[in-house]
Amino acid sequence: MQMAKKEKEAKKPQLRRCAICQKVGHNKSTCPEKFQQPAAKKANQPLNFFVHHVNYEPPQSPHVVNLKNRNDIWDKVQSSAPEEPKNKDFYFYHHSAANDSFSEDAKPETKFDFGPSFAPSNNIKTKNKKQRSVNIVKSASKSAEKIGGAFVSAKQKIYNNSGKILKTYFTPRRVVAAALILTIVFLAPSRAQTYYTDVKSTANDVAGNSTAGFKDLQNSTSALMKGDIGGAQDTLANALQNFNQAVDTLESKHRLLQSLVSIIPVVNSEIQSRQNLILAGQDMSLGNSFLLKGLSEIQSQPSSTITANMKILGEYLDYSIPNYKKAITELNNVDDSAVPAEYQQTFKDFRVLFSAFYNDLENISNLNQSIQEIFGGKGLRRYLVIFQNPYEIRPTGGFMGSFALIDIEDGNIVKIDIPAGGSYDLQGQLTENVEPPAPLLLSNKRWEFQDANWFPDFPASAEKMLWFYRHSRKITADGVIAVNASVLSRLLDITGPVTEESRNLTITKDNALATIQDIVENGPEKQDNKPKQILADLASVFIQNFKNLQPQSILPILLNLQDALEKKEIQSYFTDSDAENAMKQFGWSGQILSTDASQDYLFVVNTNIQGQKSDAKINQTISHQAAVDSDGNITDTVTVTRTHTGQAGEDMYGVPNIDYIRVYAPQGSKLIAASGFTWPDEQKFKTPASWENKDEMLAEIEKEISTDPQTGTRITEEFGKTAFANWVITEPGQTTQAQFIYQLPFKAFSSDDSSVNKWAEMFQSGSPISKYQLIVQKQSGVDSLFESQIIYPDKWHPVWQNGSGASLASNGAAISKSMLGKDSIWSLVMSLEKD
Repeated sequence: MQMAKKEKEAKKPQLRRCAICQKVGHNKSTCPEKFQQPAAKKANQPLNFFVHHVNYEPPQSPHVVNLKNRNDIWDKVQSSAPEEPKNKDFYFYHHSAANDSFSEDAKPETKFDFGPSFAPSNNIKTKNKKQRSVNIVKSASKSAEKIGGAFVSAKQKIYNNSGKILKTYFTPRRVVAAALILTIVFLAPSRAQTYYTDVKSTANDVAGNSTAGFKDLQNSTSALMKGDIGGAQDTLANALQNFNQAVDTLESKHRLLQSLVSIIPVVNSEIQSRQNLILAGQDMSLGNSFLLKGLSEIQSQPSSTITANMKILGEYLDYSIPNYKKAITELNNVDDSAVPAEYQQTFKDFRVLFSAFYNDLENISNLNQSIQEIFGGKGLRRYLVIFQNPYEIRPTGGFMGSFALIDIEDGNIVKIDIPAGGSYDLQGQLTENVEPPAPLLLSNKRWEFQDANWFPDFPASAEKMLWFYRHSRKITADGVIAVNASVLSRLLDITGPVTEESRNLTITKDNALATIQDIVENGPEKQDNKPKQILADLASVFIQNFKNLQPQSILPILLNLQDALEKKEIQSYFTDSDAENAMKQFGWSGQILSTDASQDYLFVVNTNIQGQKSDAKINQTISHQAAVDSDGNITDTVTVTRTHTGQAGEDMYGVPNIDYIRVYAPQGSKLIAASGFTWPDEQKFKTPASWENKDEMLAEIEKEISTDPQTGTRITEEFGKTAFANWVITEPGQTTQAQFIYQLPFKAFSSDDSSVNKWAEMFQSGSPISKYQLIVQKQSGVDSLFESQIIYPDKWHPVWQNGSGASLASNGAAISKSMLGKDSIWSLVMSLEKD
């Protein structure tokens, strides 16, 4: 009996008591007293819960279900939610439709918001402008739909599809782990391999469509840059068709499979890259659509002025640029290996070219207000336009043998005056008598307008030009624009050949400069002291052509204008401070750059005096070397090699090239040695008249330091720099080399340099760090080859460099020989080996 009783008690279930309240029926995790809940719920009461869609893992739920005692629990589960969701960035699973797409009222409002691209621009303040912005968006959106066929909806597809994959499926790590288990347990290895292959095939289809789309998009962008609106529209339509097909492929095939392959890094990376590729293509397409719509609107208003057209273009750029910016971000997130191998290099090239295209358009957009001011959109503006001939090089780009005074209002040239005698027409009208800079005494004993561009800093030369003009004609101007002869070829490339009827003369981009030069020097007007009459005659033809300019030429002209400004083929100075500051901000003012006390600087400036047009036959190479000794002292060696390719006796070009060369270095540099100079015959220098005055501006800018007794090299301080100057004469068929060796006023490394310590922290180096930077400026009108070497002492090795054409060496860096097309900067960081 006793044994039977014990066995019966052993079979009875043990009742565990709650560790908190000592009652049975629950445990401490669900104790009502712990959670301050009412009495335990009845067995048949359904369980309530709601799920927050958040990016962090929620704490453990207080609802614990005892499945041993409640077998019917899952049949009675219902869901509940807060009355009003306060956070719009989550949604509720019970709102999800059966087809796994979110209902409209349950979609997160800010999840994939591409509204900012369509929002009115912040700089449009008036009511009319706001309404116009809305119209622009509606019109451009309709244009996009017309070109691409439901473009916006296609973009919504890819955003939603990407959103579900990235937000819904790729959430907490335990979900990924569960997906991995499901893949291993429920899919046979052969079946998994089939799915893997299928996904790879789908990814390749997407890549093929998107690559074809990018090829069309590249053609569309190229057509836009050339002003071919029709071609841009056609290729854009093809691009959108390919992108939409890629979207359909992603949406219709393997959506669940895409969620599972997130655990397969290689496949997931490829899919993500190709989704970014499609998104980038669609953003670029939308940007092109806005830009096309703007150009089409300009085309529909042929009577509009330049300023009115620029205003329209600027407003559409406000909508294109944000889309282009998003596209660049998405392009940078594309792994090159996700693109088919045969297109990878093309894709890399396109990414670089598109970034440059985006920067150009952004600059045009940022300059829109300044362009309105410069072109007379805010009232009449008067400019002194200087035509420079690089064949006779001068500090700002060439001898200014001719000029024009232009009145412009609302983009229209209302008056233009081009003296037939050129710059020399002002000689007899000049009321001031001042001595010229000493080297100019080789050609004139009085400083006159045609030699006013003496300073390599263009704002300084422009102020001197305005001074001479004001003291000759008693007329002021709002600025100076210097235009090199090469710009004429740029314009003719866009507008096509120009014909001057009275001479039965047609000039093209290939023969323009030589043809005009021949007429100026040998034409019949020269005997009448009107050698520049050809320029006045051609000006009226160009003005008429610009009035009839096709709208599709506006963008190519703007892009060429920007390139010419960057290469200093055009330089400008404005008395309006906002316009002038805009030019300086973009590096288009032609000024000598300010540099820090620890930056190396080089600016080689050539000045042809009495060498006729021989610079057309000069090839120049600038070789620079910076050698650092064990104490950190830096010695620079600059060698300028000039080769005269002309033939002796050749008209205008076959004469000796007489060059007054100046090398600008960091302020405080000390000349060590110089060589390779030839002085002109002293008897050819003219003596100023006794009544000539010293020029105050010249005396203020050129501060004399000394003259090297061995070589006669003149040393001055100008524009916050030290300048070394001497003469180099190169005969036809000969090569000359001028060399300047000088020590910089700072050291490459110093123990008390706080900035060096910051660099050491940046590179996580426990060793001493040295930084070196070189800034080189290009002279307008001179195409020089440039090369450099930076050499450190033993035990120093490079850790980082930056700059075009630079490569690291064991003890420094080298800059390969290339054309110095614009102002450039190179940087180098070196580290000292520990003993």
